[in-house]
Amino acid sequence: MYAAGFIVLLLMSLIAIAANNKLHHLHRLPMQWSLSGQVNWSAPRVIALASFPAIFAAISSALILTSISEHEQSTAQSLIFLGIVMIGLQILHLWLVHKKSSR
Repeated sequence: MYAAGFIVLLLMSLIAIAANNKLHHLHRLPMQWSLSGQVNWSAPRVIALASFPAIFAAISSALILTSISEHEQSTAQSLIFLGIVMIGLQILHLWLVHKKSSR
C-alpha cells in the first residue's frame, strides 16, 4: 500500500525536478488562468513546482491514515488512481506554463 504512494510521489518529484531544470529562466510560474487565458496569479518557481507533490503527499497521507482499518487492496487502488490524476494535472500545469512562456 505504501509503495504505490511512494512511487507516485517519487515520480511527481522527478517531474518537478526536471521541470525546474528546464524552466530555470523563469522566476515565477503561473498558477491560475482566467477563462480568457490571462494569468490570475503566479508563484515562485520552486514553490509552484513543489505544490503538486506536496498536495499529493497531504491527500495520500490522509487517505492512508483514515484507511488503516480498511482493506489494504482498496487503499492501494485509491492511491494509484489519485496518483494518475495528480500526475495528469501536474503535466497539464507544466504544459500550460510552457505554452504561456513560449509566447
